[in-house]
Amino acid sequence: MRLSLKLIIIFLISSFSLSGQSYDYSKKHEFSYRDINKLNSLGLDIENKTYDDLKLRYILSVHKRSKLNNVIGTVFRTGSYVAGGFGVLILATAPYQDTGLGAGIATLVGAAFLSVGTIGYGVSVPFKMASKRRGFERDIMIQKLIEKNIENIKTKSEL
Repeated sequence: MRLSLKLIIIFLISSFSLSGQSYDYSKKHEFSYRDINKLNSLGLDIENKTYDDLKLRYILSVHKRSKLNNVIGTVFRTGSYVAGGFGVLILATAPYQDTGLGAGIATLVGAAFLSVGTIGYGVSVPFKMASKRRGFERDIMIQKLIEKNIENIKTKSEL
């Protein structure tokens, strides 16, 4: 009885997990409304012109990586400004602390905040550079696609 009950439970669990999957994929890679709007904002009118779908997908992925690197760089840079500002503020008020251990601890904490801010700024630089590089790569690819499309239109009109 227990063995048959276990088999029935295993069968039901496996059948439920298999029925949740859908294998109906269209052969054509269609873009979502959001992707079409992103491509239109980048200067590619895909509704009136034909482009290679894989290249458009790659352009969208490069654009996404560029934006992500920009956000990460901005977060690190903002955090470094805040930490550096607190460090400078604490260092500026350190001489007004009571002499002795209070001034030494304030100087130490201020220097620690200032160094954390400097390191955070140093970490943000590669992310910002990668964002600019990805943006430049995206712009070059878009320019090449537009030029190729113009050449295709000219050759079709000549025929």
